[in-house]
Amino acid sequence: MKRILGLFLLAALAAGSVQALNTTPLQLGFAGDSAQLFPPETKVMGLRLNLAFSENKDVMGIDGGLFSLSDRLTGIQLNLANWVEAEFVGVSVGLFSTMGSATGLQAAMFNTVEHDMSGFQVGVFNLTDDATGLQIGLINRAVSLRGLQIGLVNIVEEGPLKFFPIVNAAF
Repeated sequence: MKRILGLFLLAALAAGSVQALNTTPLQLGFAGDSAQLFPPETKVMGLRLNLAFSENKDVMGIDGGLFSLSDRLTGIQLNLANWVEAEFVGVSVGLFSTMGSATGLQAAMFNTVEHDMSGFQVGVFNLTDDATGLQIGLINRAVSLRGLQIGLVNIVEEGPLKFFPIVNAAF
């Protein structure tokens, strides 16, 4: 345990030297911007651990913990709840996942993408505006689709088939 704490302390000290560039290789978050190592404006390029909640504008790397909030994230997210307000690229896994736009894999019980989703959504409930790729879930909904939906309820608001159970496709 002392060795692990020592490594975290060493990483935090190293991260402090990079702070002049407004970038850090390590972010530890306990309760958002009021209780995390670096302010939300600091770009994380490396590892962000959300012991409860972290908030950073830009994250590139691995993001893990309970609750995560970012404007942009490129990498791997493993949180109970993932929230990327603008652009996500990579793999996101959790119970709840909300993105502005997403490229890659979004796997959660509840997945939402406000704008464009390019890739895969896997979950109980998948929701997006413009989908390019594959949605697999109990309920899948897209405004427009260039791809395939597999689930009990499949809805494409601007598709040739607005509703079709089991499999729905539009190209």
